[in-house]
Amino acid sequence: MTRWLVNGVPDALVPPTDRGLLYGDGLFETIAFHGGRSALWRLHMVRLAEGCRRLGLPPPDPELLAEECRALLAGTAHAVIRLGITRGSGGRAYFPPESPEPTRIMVRREFPADIDAQRARGIAMRTSPIALAAGPPATDHLGGIKHSSRLEQVLIAADCMDHAADEALVLDAEGMIVEGLAGNIVLVRAGEMIAPGPHPAAVAGVGLEWLRRAAGPALSERPVAAAQLQGGDSLWVINSVRGPCRVRTLDGRELAPDSRLAGWQRRWFEEIEK
Repeated sequence: MTRWLVNGVPDALVPPTDRGLLYGDGLFETIAFHGGRSALWRLHMVRLAEGCRRLGLPPPDPELLAEECRALLAGTAHAVIRLGITRGSGGRAYFPPESPEPTRIMVRREFPADIDAQRARGIAMRTSPIALAAGPPATDHLGGIKHSSRLEQVLIAADCMDHAADEALVLDAEGMIVEGLAGNIVLVRAGEMIAPGPHPAAVAGVGLEWLRRAAGPALSERPVAAAQLQGGDSLWVINSVRGPCRVRTLDGRELAPDSRLAGWQRRWFEEIEK
């Protein structure tokens, strides 16, 4: 069965001149499909369109993307498709082509086998020693979008592997909470759900957007420093594949469980995965 498409062509290869390979000049979305459908498809397309606008890329046709996803799924009940859009080839070094011809790269992979176990037991989180910039010069263009320049996250993931951690708590240089390695953070304190931020270096997560819409005013957003975390606090990580998941330990310290998390996980299953 075909596992990837490049511009709709099964098993094709990306040329070495593609700017996505050369400079990380592109965007991506990681989309979970259940029963051949993605309940969060529209939110992914909204973020992708915004990213294209910010980077000056011609936006792809969502119907074409949906058709190519269906071709890749081909009867697969549960899968994840990484949808990448690059600026394509051309230009002169960093100078982009005036009329880019984007490359579409779609890769299907199996739905992660350990997600149910992570949801049940919670995950081990480590505070990353790699800090993100508090306010990079390109924030207005890159803030929130899922751009392809992810070397910092690769190094953070390598550090997690070295310390047997499932996830990372990512901070900026000022010690403010940015996000997790693979999702957004939700802090639960005295029954209040708080999304730290919005932070200019964080990805505008699709999973967090689902929670924001579902929870309404029950979810507040404000900056939170790691030093402000308290002994009774609970933490979740949420992304568009795993949904809401408890952080069991942070830097080896057991965190308080949140009794309402199971209800949000059931709602995620009913609305997104069922």
